Amino acid sequence: MARLLLFLMKCILGLLATLGLFLVLALVGGWLFWEEVKEWQGAGPEELPERILLQLDLAEGLRDGPAEGLFALAGLDTAPSIRMVTEVLERASGDERVAGVILRLGYGDLTPAQVQEMAAALKRFRESGRFALGFAESFGEAGNGNEHYHLATALDEIWLQPTGDLDLIGYHLEQPFVRRLLDDWDIRLRADQRQQWKGLADAALREDLSPFVRENLQAIVDSLYEQLARAIAQGRGLSLEEARRLIDAGPYSARDALDAGLVDRLDYRAAFEKTALERAGEEAALVSLLDYRKGGREEPGESDGSMIALLHLQGAIQLGGGERWNSPTPGVEGLVKKLREAAEDEAVAAIVVRIDSPGGSAVASDMVWHEIKRIREEVKPIVISLGSVAASGGYYIAVAGRPLLAQPGSLTGSIGVAGGKPVLEDFWPRLGLTWDGVQAGDNADIWSLNRDFSPEQWRKFQIFLDRIYEDFTARVAEGRALEGEALESVVGGRIFTGEQALEAGLIDALGGLREAAAAAREAAGLDPDDETVPLADYPPDEEGFLRLLELILDGNVGSHEAILHRLELLLRRVGPLLQALEGLAADPRRDTLRAPALQGS
Repeated sequence: MARLLLFLMKCILGLLATLGLFLVLALVGGWLFWEEVKEWQGAGPEELPERILLQLDLAEGLRDGPAEGLFALAGLDTAPSIRMVTEVLERASGDERVAGVILRLGYGDLTPAQVQEMAAALKRFRESGRFALGFAESFGEAGNGNEHYHLATALDEIWLQPTGDLDLIGYHLEQPFVRRLLDDWDIRLRADQRQQWKGLADAALREDLSPFVRENLQAIVDSLYEQLARAIAQGRGLSLEEARRLIDAGPYSARDALDAGLVDRLDYRAAFEKTALERAGEEAALVSLLDYRKGGREEPGESDGSMIALLHLQGAIQLGGGERWNSPTPGVEGLVKKLREAAEDEAVAAIVVRIDSPGGSAVASDMVWHEIKRIREEVKPIVISLGSVAASGGYYIAVAGRPLLAQPGSLTGSIGVAGGKPVLEDFWPRLGLTWDGVQAGDNADIWSLNRDFSPEQWRKFQIFLDRIYEDFTARVAEGRALEGEALESVVGGRIFTGEQALEAGLIDALGGLREAAAAAREAAGLDPDDETVPLADYPPDEEGFLRLLELILDGNVGSHEAILHRLELLLRRVGPLLQALEGLAADPRRDTLRAPALQGS
């Protein structure tokens, strides 16, 4: 019955979303037709100026990979990708028209790993003789100030609005515990986990952090704290001890931040842009990174057509197809298909798989692990690049590739297992509901939420968890050549930063996509620095929104992203709702290899 109610709710939401989609598409189609008529009459894209000051607004944050689901099909750039930003900065560092870049900071979600990858690109940009400046109305009022300020330390100058603040405060992780709430509503969670550090089920089984999880999380925030302190010390010309003292003394008003030497100037955005343009030189004009990318492409160097294929694994790892436009958590079959296509493509010299996932299904993780291992051993090299989070099932998959690279602030590991189900048999009477039914088979009700596991079912479930944990640890032992104490020190559900993972032998090197591409070229027997063999999305993008409208309208229309913004906002709300509804009656096995969700700053 629960699944039937869920199905009906999804049908209603799906119908409403579909009607809204077709209405919006009809309006968009008419508008796009008019835009195409104007282009036929001679309107064309503006040429780039002879003197360029690049600008990047991070108010939408950064995304690690391509937009997911319908966004991917529509080609929506809701936020710049870390790869796009770093590649544009790389190209701009060799363009004599580009004088520098300015960043608007203080808003938008950034992770430590994203900041570190972008900071490295900004450092290379500055080393080419160009300048990089940053402005923030406030570091922290609209979000976490740590990461935006961390990125700002890679710039030549940091400007702050006089009324702003600098929330340089260090790191704090916490998670909710709902044990009492569930008890109050007569809901029990029948779950277990392997081993002490795997805290996924603790939120419903305990009222506080276990000593093991507390120890692990403290090590995580300590590592991130030290990484931030080192960045401040290097960027602001301070000792490491002084940088630590400044973090501990935060937060700061704008005036206090200036007096402490943490920012360079207090003023407003108009003055910042005027000063930056003057520094860029006469007749310099502001050009967004996206416009520069579209209009400032260089002619490719000589190449035999070879490439390094980039494939992304992001979000929850689930069984099922990967091409469903309406799926908030697409399955892994699409990735496996792309891996096989890239393996058979003679133009692909090697493959880079970028993982940004907290995990999910053990079976789905094993499915991708096997395909990566098979291709790497039998066909061509596969290098793994870890994004912001590549934990539990995400790390399970990662150990099939070689080498593994991550940023110091990437979160990985969580080599453990957790699973179970809520038991609602005492909850339903509080709502005036009763359940009854029939079954054939002694264990047909094993995953029912309306009754507890029987002793025999609980025994089978324990065997299930043990088997997954043994498989996971075996994959890690084989892929990372770990055994004995070295293996025991990294399993059990522990989470690591990339910096800690390198020391523990869980990864091979620190770096981002640029370094992963170089490693892939080297593994393929090529010059690691030969950028005529580029890192490119696989398969190549096919003008996403054009494909979507051609499917529906069987026409040929252009892609105009701005008009789709409201449609994007609608889908952002519908997608998570459907995902939450689906999770109410989902099979409890689908998240056995998933890292716990933590709220932090």
